Amino acid sequence: MQVYYLTVIVISLVLSFYFSGTETAFVSVNKVRVELWRRQRIRAAQLIYNFLKKPERFLYTTLVGNNIFNVAFASFATIYFNQYLNPRLTWLGILLLTIFLGEIIPKTLFRSLADWVVRGAVYPLEFFYRLFYPFILIVSHISEMFLRLFGVQRGELQRFFSKKDIEILLYESQDMVRQIPRRESEFLRRILEMRELRVRDAMIPRTEIVAVSENMSLKEVGEIFTKHGFTRLPVYSGTLDNVVGVVFLKDLFQQPRSLKDIIRPIMMVPDSKRVIELLSEFRENNTSIAIVVDEYGGTAGLVTTEDLVEELFGEIQDEYDMAPTLVRKLDDHTYSVNARIEIEQLNRELGIHLPEGNYETLAGFLLYHLGHIPRREEEFEFQQIKFIITRATRRKIEWVKIVLPRS
Repeated sequence: MQVYYLTVIVISLVLSFYFSGTETAFVSVNKVRVELWRRQRIRAAQLIYNFLKKPERFLYTTLVGNNIFNVAFASFATIYFNQYLNPRLTWLGILLLTIFLGEIIPKTLFRSLADWVVRGAVYPLEFFYRLFYPFILIVSHISEMFLRLFGVQRGELQRFFSKKDIEILLYESQDMVRQIPRRESEFLRRILEMRELRVRDAMIPRTEIVAVSENMSLKEVGEIFTKHGFTRLPVYSGTLDNVVGVVFLKDLFQQPRSLKDIIRPIMMVPDSKRVIELLSEFRENNTSIAIVVDEYGGTAGLVTTEDLVEELFGEIQDEYDMAPTLVRKLDDHTYSVNARIEIEQLNRELGIHLPEGNYETLAGFLLYHLGHIPRREEEFEFQQIKFIITRATRRKIEWVKIVLPRS
């Protein structure tokens, strides 16, 4: 009899552990990975998919199973251990075992290993689903009755993939089943990231804006258009912090009397606005240029539709691309680099490993480590890589010579 009680206690606790963890695993499993398993015809994948397609099946199965075996464990453990221990100690021990081995540990463990646990856990779950089916039917009807009582309609299952799910799909489709070319998957990944991008990440910084004063003559404005090759220019009054509009090159051919006659309104957007929202506003307002303002109302930069598109497809040579080549190879170990280049791109092109930090570009990296705007010919060494400033103004770094170690 003692062996019988102990056997029931152990089995009940193990099954309570299983049901509690399995519920969490099915809730946490990556749906895209399951879909990939189905494509690869992995045996367990179809069973997992069936449970995910109708989640009430695994929820009711684990709910019924967990409650049955929790009650069985508590009942048999109480009868058995009361013979040897104080009833209060028995009660405390059962409570702790139920909380830790029946809830906390399995849920934590199965959640972190969900994508792999479900492949083994689905077979016993299918067995228990069939075994408990009458109970599940009763529980299902009772829950639906209460839902109707409170006026809640059980909606259809919303089958959708999260951003993380799709990222895994892109990665594994590219590297495992080879269904999506690397270049296309990179575009798709950038589209996903675009929802989190802010305008400040895509704008042309204030220091690189070419603008005209509202008091300039049409001849002067035309010369600036000719010099820089732009098709539109911001117009300011007094300083660049007071942009009053935008002038288009084509409007100069209408023979206006003065610049003020052809100034068009320009959008003002905060630098914290999401890129995806700005694209929608550009479309709604039938425009393609906006001035970016900071929290103090000053001009922080300028953004165009082309800049936003570049966030998806990479650099596009247009009117605001100042340098068509960011990296020029001088010899096997020496490069002339535009300070605007992003650290990630620089690392990729030169095969180095500069750390990322509170900066995005090479100029930001140098300013972060030097603590000041360096003068021309000033040198800086980092991880045996020598940086020599070859062109700089009092306000910014423009070009840098990078000398790599010869070893």
